[in-house]
Amino acid sequence: MPEARTRARLQVWGGIECSHVRIGDSIRDQLAESGHRGRMGDLDLVAGLGLARLRHSVIWPAVMARGRADFRWHDRRFARMRELGITPIAGLLHHGWGPDGLTPLDEGFTPAFAAFAGAVARRYPWVGDFTPVNEPVTTARFSALYGLWHPHLRDEGAFLRLTFGAVEATVAAMRAIRAVTPAARLIQTEDMGRVFSVPRLAYQADYENARPFLGLDRVCGGVGGEHPFHARLLAAGVAERRIAALADAPCPPDIIGIDHYLTSDRYLDDNAARHPHVIAGGNGRDRYVDVAAAHEDHLAGKTGILPRLREVHGRYRLPVAITENHNGCTREEQLRWLMEAWEAAKTARAEGVDVVAVTGWALMGALDWNSLLCDRNGFYESGAFDLRASPPRLTAVGRALSRLARTGQYDHPVLEAPGWWRAEAGEPREVLFAVYAAGDLADALAGACGLRRLEMRNGAKGEGRLGRLRARREEGLLRLTWARGGAERLVVEAAPRDGAALDTAVHAFLDLVIDEATGRFRLSRLAPAGQYRIDRLAGGPAALRVREGPQGAERRSVPKDPVHPLAPPRGQGPA
Repeated sequence: MPEARTRARLQVWGGIECSHVRIGDSIRDQLAESGHRGRMGDLDLVAGLGLARLRHSVIWPAVMARGRADFRWHDRRFARMRELGITPIAGLLHHGWGPDGLTPLDEGFTPAFAAFAGAVARRYPWVGDFTPVNEPVTTARFSALYGLWHPHLRDEGAFLRLTFGAVEATVAAMRAIRAVTPAARLIQTEDMGRVFSVPRLAYQADYENARPFLGLDRVCGGVGGEHPFHARLLAAGVAERRIAALADAPCPPDIIGIDHYLTSDRYLDDNAARHPHVIAGGNGRDRYVDVAAAHEDHLAGKTGILPRLREVHGRYRLPVAITENHNGCTREEQLRWLMEAWEAAKTARAEGVDVVAVTGWALMGALDWNSLLCDRNGFYESGAFDLRASPPRLTAVGRALSRLARTGQYDHPVLEAPGWWRAEAGEPREVLFAVYAAGDLADALAGACGLRRLEMRNGAKGEGRLGRLRARREEGLLRLTWARGGAERLVVEAAPRDGAALDTAVHAFLDLVIDEATGRFRLSRLAPAGQYRIDRLAGGPAALRVREGPQGAERRSVPKDPVHPLAPPRGQGPA
């Protein structure tokens, strides 16, 4: 491992969720559904964060959607990225396969994909980083083991052939790219987690722990007769000559991208009664539940991104990067997850692991990933920006990424408490909020703050470290306000019809407070799990009257809504 690289500063990368997946007869296109295709200004927002690189797509089936190559949208985006100084990592497939349903199971897939990759390299010869196929093993699992995505198969043999074909296509694509750009780098991503189990299911855990490495092992040439999946590949119909060809001419990644989520680490338990809310499944031999290992306290210290960084680097001795880091949860939990990844990367680097970067994913959020894109509910999880505003609103996650990119450091009072997946130390924490509320509103705020490990005191004088929260009902509306430094900064109105809607409104309000949003907003369409619509109202901060001072003097407060330094003008139309 080059010593110079380990001394290089840990970078911050970003990524825009760009999955393009065929499910049945329809296409889930995240760039279209999120509105990114119509917002050139998103790139200006990203540039303002100061990130080193941006994972951005040139999705093969999207380019070929009309039966012939149409790069016009990508030409404008890549030109703008170049103007802004954004260094792209070009992804050619992201959780989907080729145009017209073409998959690596088809004989013509690899040469067609390689030809497309070469065309991309010729069109953008200044682009040097590529991810031809994002998460090939994970995509093959969802497509051919679980049947969720095209080609909707449930067969291990098909899964192995699909994965092997994706790796062959990756190698062919990089050869075509390097014929144009010899120094082009392969940044190969994969979802990396560890499967734990009760002793009786250790055999199943061993099998599943070998599976995520299938793609990386093959692209690195480790697919010979000693490989644990060699016999399975042959039995699945992969010819020995194809296996030998990969072994003879490997294409190891320049950087291995580790995608890791709170649900990536798993736990297999044959005692289904311990998990009454989980449907039991099995492998045809044993019946068991498969749950997120983050919920299992006895696995503390074994789960999370740090052990995965050590494991992947120890296996390949190649540079690694955290290429996806997202937590679809409340804002402080998103910050805690991001900072756990950042600290893990720093710890691993101190141990000699060549960690290049941590990636903020997904910068513009994601839609319907709670159902793996199978349901069209518009279930939205925000990221560095919240799309429920125009232009997209910078969140605390975006502020953290920007600070990390510029200084390598970030702190926030909510980080005093660990994420829900980590045990609390039991030490007293500083009061973040003084709360003024009564009845069910006091209960709702106390319940939300307790769940989120945000220390509060109801009826306390003055302010907490992050200010003062007030909840009351006026003229049939719920009115939530945040004040800090004696100035009222945020007013949120809503009309919740029941306790569940009230809970959503309170959590949305707390997210806005942590984001340091200012002004006057109205929440509507309140639904469980943080789903709502938000509109900025007229008569914002300039109209707010704040009582301040020992004599009770009133003054007008005019706090400004923080605007991203490179935000496009309001009202900018689609590009």
